[in-house]
Amino acid sequence: MAIRVGFVGVGGIAKRHLGSSQKRDDIEIVGLADVNVDIAKEMAGQFGGNVYGSAVELFDKEKPDAAVICTPPFAHGDIEEEAAKRGIHMFIEKPVAVDLALAKRVKDAVDAADILVQVGYMFRFAKGVKKVKELLATRKVAMVQQHYYMPGMPAKGWWAKMDKGGGQLIEQATHMLDLGRFLAGDVIGVSGRTTQAHDWTPTSDEPPKPGLCSEYPGVDIPDTTALTMTYESGAIGTLSCSMVPQAKWDNGFKVIAEGLIITIENGSATWAGDEEGSEEGGEEWHNWVYYDFVDAVKEGRKKATVPYDEGVKSLAISVAGYASAEQGGASVNPNDLIKEAGMDL
Repeated sequence: MAIRVGFVGVGGIAKRHLGSSQKRDDIEIVGLADVNVDIAKEMAGQFGGNVYGSAVELFDKEKPDAAVICTPPFAHGDIEEEAAKRGIHMFIEKPVAVDLALAKRVKDAVDAADILVQVGYMFRFAKGVKKVKELLATRKVAMVQQHYYMPGMPAKGWWAKMDKGGGQLIEQATHMLDLGRFLAGDVIGVSGRTTQAHDWTPTSDEPPKPGLCSEYPGVDIPDTTALTMTYESGAIGTLSCSMVPQAKWDNGFKVIAEGLIITIENGSATWAGDEEGSEEGGEEWHNWVYYDFVDAVKEGRKKATVPYDEGVKSLAISVAGYASAEQGGASVNPNDLIKEAGMDL
């Protein structure tokens, strides 16, 4: 029997999940909700489902088994609370919230409900990453190095605002921070620095074109960030990210461990040292985190593979990075921030 799925927020990432839903005959797309109803209608024409202007309307009229939530960071909260009240399982795209106070609201609702919640950290499911996890099980990790450079800022109003999107560190680099946690363990200290190196002031009254832009009105997020991290395992890590306009995307992830240097790229991995090898990510590996959620709902599992608490822990690293930057680079423990927000993970 197919599970009935409703989508809340139908922008770019939702389109990928809608497409992957169509590839399985055990997923029925019953509804799409978005504050921009025109976009929802466009997506419904391509993927099916009834169109709604709000999540509550979708939940009450369609009564889906599960909801796929793909909203901007600031829009979380009410949606998850309403779904939890109705016993609707949730697949939540990263990041789970724009800050830890909002994450606590959702966690309280999730914990009070008998539902599955999976966070969309796709790298954890790639074959290459799973092989790296296996290789590191018997080796001490020394260093995790991560960088994420994109040649401009997404031309979306909420992206330019710290209280809406949380900047690149929360909205985007969270994938790498979560991957570091997955491979090297929890982070117990973060030191951060941020800057706005580029002048984003518009040079004309023309509205920004879709895609990546080099100018935008009212940008209040840093465009360049650097973190150093201490892992509970004793490893140290670095993350640098920037959206200063330049020539191309450049993303990288490396692990230095006893006897091995490992490179991960798009779910695939290569390694050299006391043994050498490589492992591809797998065909459509980026869909597996969603498919695992669907399988978990169908099988009646009691716990998701990537539960909500994992999303909170990875969000806390980003929040700690900003907190450290505000304190001149002092080390901040993400676990302390989680506790201060009233959560016990």
